[in-house]
Amino acid sequence: MTAARPLRICFASLHYGRDISTPDLDAYLRRAPVHRELPRALAARGHEVTLVHLYPTAADYVEDGVRYRFVPPDRFGWLVASAVERVSQRDPIVYQPALRAIRLIRELRPDVIHFHGLTLTWNLLLLNLLVGWGRPGDGLTSVPPSLVVHYHGGEPATNPVARWAQRYNFRRASRLLFTARSHAQPFVKAGMIADPGRVVEFLETSTIVRPQPRALARQQTQMSGEPVFLWVGRLAAIKDPLTALQGFEQIVPTYPNARLYLYFVADELLPTLRAYVASRPGLAARVEFRGRAPFEQMAAIYSSADFLLQASQREVCGQAVLEALACGVIPVVTDIPSFRVLTDAGRYGVLFPLGDAAALARGVVSIPRVELPDRSAAARAWFERSLSFSALGEKLERIYLDLLSAPRAAEPERDDDDERSNDSADPPRHHCAKRAADRDEPGANADEHDQPQRVGTGE
Repeated sequence: MTAARPLRICFASLHYGRDISTPDLDAYLRRAPVHRELPRALAARGHEVTLVHLYPTAADYVEDGVRYRFVPPDRFGWLVASAVERVSQRDPIVYQPALRAIRLIRELRPDVIHFHGLTLTWNLLLLNLLVGWGRPGDGLTSVPPSLVVHYHGGEPATNPVARWAQRYNFRRASRLLFTARSHAQPFVKAGMIADPGRVVEFLETSTIVRPQPRALARQQTQMSGEPVFLWVGRLAAIKDPLTALQGFEQIVPTYPNARLYLYFVADELLPTLRAYVASRPGLAARVEFRGRAPFEQMAAIYSSADFLLQASQREVCGQAVLEALACGVIPVVTDIPSFRVLTDAGRYGVLFPLGDAAALARGVVSIPRVELPDRSAAARAWFERSLSFSALGEKLERIYLDLLSAPRAAEPERDDDDERSNDSADPPRHHCAKRAADRDEPGANADEHDQPQRVGTGE
């Protein structure tokens, strides 16, 4: 399916992580590549693409066919964020109204709005209220844009007002993107998603990490072993590094020259893991805790390894697994929904049950040593074919064209909560599915002067 004309696509990111925000926008986009690489992939396919990003630094520039509009909050937005920070422990940016950015999105009049953050409830609500419908005389009333909402974490709201807002938002989304369809189930069970048919499997993000020659990489990292095992991730209970360590311990009899290197930021379990290694004479010389590494070194670190160990209990996606596959490192990971998607149900890696160190070890030692180069090459090819930003851009284009070519969708039925709340004062319901060729060209009133980050809340 091809578009009758290039689509006007607006990626909307109405949140930023204060821990990674910086006036150096190039550095920021390297750390949150979904905001650069996904728009770039759509622009490379001939579409008119804009990123509108709530951000403390203002900027407006074009790069690789994408227009980047970084829009600071207005005074009201700063006041709200300041008030939230004073009275609660919550991330104030989640509650910061992005009115200036939303007005810009409205003026762009896109065919599709791709909204990052399914549970960014309040700015998604403002977007629906202010962009979906025009006012008499403003020239923006012809066709509302289709809304695609991309999940980056968060849970169904528990606060009644927030639950109403989430349900209202989800009714107006044409497509809801989750790394794995099962990630949508909490929202379906909570009555937030009335039509599961609008849920589409689509990765949360991808990576720009690419492999380096093995000999050069190991020279840089001083990693050695036969084979080399790698851990990348927080040393936290939800990541279960102890299972990975115990699994590695059971691999050593088969691979006596194996080495395990652990890179991490959060280290809450580091004392426990160090004590475990110290109590096992066979591990002390084979395990090295290396701590934090700059992003610029990660390509060399992955390229030095043969296997990646991950024992996570749950993940929205799995950044380390993506980076490993991109470098041809074989992932040995828990059998959870996101990892099943990333490994194609274990075809390009090893899946083991949660907490089962013995199964982890069996999965590794069952791979003949002579097959490791071919397995590595297959993992790398799978990444490029299905998980890279280029592949995601192609899939996303199909999603957009499918929803824009469909007949107008019938409005979902009200649920019982809506009937009880008497929401007859709701704004008019908009229909997202509309052919792109039917849309008018942008008006002349646009203001020319105007990130695997986790966003959202489950209040």
